[in-house]
Amino acid sequence: MGRRQKRRQREDSAELVAKRQRSGHSQQTKTQGQQKASQSFTTPDGQVLPAELKKYWRSRHNFFWRFDEGIQIDEEGWYSVTPEAIAEDTAVRIAQLYNDRRKKADYGRICVIDAFCGVGGNTIKLAEWCEHVIAIEIDPQRLEMARNNAEVYGVAERIEFILGDFYQLAPTLKADVVFMSPPWGGPEYTGASVFDLDSMPSHSAQEWVD
Repeated sequence: MGRRQKRRQREDSAELVAKRQRSGHSQQTKTQGQQKASQSFTTPDGQVLPAELKKYWRSRHNFFWRFDEGIQIDEEGWYSVTPEAIAEDTAVRIAQLYNDRRKKADYGRICVIDAFCGVGGNTIKLAEWCEHVIAIEIDPQRLEMARNNAEVYGVAERIEFILGDFYQLAPTLKADVVFMSPPWGGPEYTGASVFDLDSMPSHSAQEWVD
């Protein structure tokens, strides 16, 4: 075999290796893209959410009956917000502690603190059934979502939104009722053999009940 033929063989061999490398990289990129796609989903309005939130999104109208009217929820809010029917039942029970209220036209003449308002699920229902609500949230973006959601439901004027830590603010606040639905750490609790007050992500169990 001549020198020219050997050089041509080496060139052909190098080109074949390069093609294989390009093909492998392309396949790897495609696989990574497929994996990324399988780890998220896109809602009809174009919002991209982690795949594990899909079951919550499917129940969006259970969380907020007026979801399609501009409700805002962040990732933590999806698994933290109270379903609307439960939030309303809680609000009715609180309102009836002070008066036997049967209809929304007769607001309970009480002030309620929602110590951890999140995106406003409980806050909204408390405002529908009570005269005044003080909604406290430590995350500024989540607080603005709660304000937006209260406006969707037409109760924002009965809510005082406060950015801050409830435990620091508590000594300065005055109300008839304090409603507490504290952050509980998320869906990972399903992997714990025991989940109690001491498993909460912040503050001690005694602080929750004090």
